[in-house]
Parts: sequence; C-alpha cells; structure tokens
Amino acid sequence: MPVNVLICGTNWLGDSIMSMPAVQLFKINNPSCKITVLIKSKIETLWMMCSCVDAVIDLRGGVLGSLKAAVKVRECGFDGAFIFPNSFRSALIPFLARVPVRTGVPGHQRQGMLTDLIRLKEEHGRRHQAWEYLDIMGLSEGCTEIAAPSLSIPEQETTKARELLGQIKPKSWIGLMPGAAYGPAKRWPAEYFIKAGRMLLESDDYGIVVMGTKGEAALCGEVRDGIGKRAISLAGRTSLPELAALLGLFRAVITNDSGGMHLATAVGTPVVAIVGTTDPAKTVPLG
Repeated sequence: MPVNVLICGTNWLGDSIMSMPAVQLFKINNPSCKITVLIKSKIETLWMMCSCVDAVIDLRGGVLGSLKAAVKVRECGFDGAFIFPNSFRSALIPFLARVPVRTGVPGHQRQGMLTDLIRLKEEHGRRHQAWEYLDIMGLSEGCTEIAAPSLSIPEQETTKARELLGQIKPKSWIGLMPGAAYGPAKRWPAEYFIKAGRMLLESDDYGIVVMGTKGEAALCGEVRDGIGKRAISLAGRTSLPELAALLGLFRAVITNDSGGMHLATAVGTPVVAIVGTTDPAKTVPLG
C-alpha cells in the first residue's frame, strides 16, 4: 500500500477539477496515504481546498523551475508518482527526482522516463475526460460512476465573498460568466448573456453578478452595463478561493464551457453551461 504519493497535476482549472474524483477515490481507498500535488502557482490554492490532498508543491516556469521542483520532490521521498498531463516536462521532474514508480500515458518521447505505461481505455460510455485520470491511478476497473468533485471553502473566503456582494441586497444572486479561454470560439455572444440577465430580473428579485478574469473585465463590464440596475461586475477582483466562495453563494450560474463552469459545480451550485466547439460528453460538468 502506498504511503507517500506525488500527483503531477494539470495546469488548467477545468482539467484540474475533472481530475479530482480520481484523487478523492484514491484517498478513500488509501486513507493513510499522504498525497502531494505538484502544480503551477495559479492552481495551487484550488488543491489546497481539496480535503483529500495533504500538501502542494509549487511548480515554477522554465528550466530552473523544473530543476528546483525536482530537488523538492526528491527531498520528499515519494513512493510513486501519478503523472496526469501528457507533456514531456511533467514526466521529467519525477524522473530527475528518482521517484521509484512513475505512472502515466506514453507519448511525447517520454516513455523512457516512466516505469508504468498506461493505455487509456476506450469503452462505450466512458468518453468523459475524468475516466483518463481514473485509468492512470488504476481505479477504473469495477468503477461504474464518477463521483462529483468536492471543495472545502474556508470560512474567511465566504466572509469576503459576502462583503463583495454587499453592494446589492436581492433575494438571491445569479452568476454570469461570459468569458472563456481561447476567445470567441467558446463564448456565447455577450448580447445573449445580457438578454438572459434582463429576463431573470423581470421574473424575480435577483441580483446579477458578472464574473471573469482581469483580462475579461471589459467583456464583463459590457454585460453588466447591458443588463443595467441590480447587476455588478467582479471581474478581476477575486482570488481563486474568493471566486469559489462566491459561486457557492449563488442560486445558479450561467456560463460558457470554462474552468469557472467546473468550479461552480465543484462547490455544488446548479449550472447552465453553453457549449460551443468542444465535445460536451467529454467535458460536461461532473455532479
């Protein structure tokens, strides 16, 4: 039974959340095992809200960042590493750190750095990306259903979220997230978000909160202005834990296929997701 395990995590918010069910199930099956996630700093606070994870190692960019991470990994004395990304770098770090068991999928000229090569199963009904992580961790055999990801929001973050919402006092809040990575190809048009927001305000005493990254502030401001009164924009004003806490306070969230979509489901908020160029069967929100 493993005692000290490293997980080389994915670098995108949505992918990280879709990998959580596998990590959660591994912890249930190995309750005494210490789980550490190696991840870039932008996702670090996400894993710190995952109760099945015991520690996080920050992965910095560039060659120097990889070397420093390898030194830190070696100092931790891991029994094994599960490598979620398909990249060369993600396999290189545990290889340099001499982690004795290194498990991942082949490709990108990294087979020689892995001790256990995993061939992903392609059975009917298992198209969702979350099954890939279950395969890598050896958990898919006999598993018939993927559990929802779960986050534990610190109370101080919920308090901050309530303070941010103090500008409006509706009966309940609805969140709108009009942005998405990769630009317009994955975005429902802003005017449709505006129309949806106006319809919601006509039907009940809601407050509308438009959210996004700092780079999406202009887009979110356009949606807020188009909706009018009882709408605010908090784009670029929240940390990842604050955003998670905000989403947990909402009655529902309308969103594009994005990391925010997965974050909302991970805190248990009902989601309406508009999917564009991607395959919804592969990345549908879990839960």
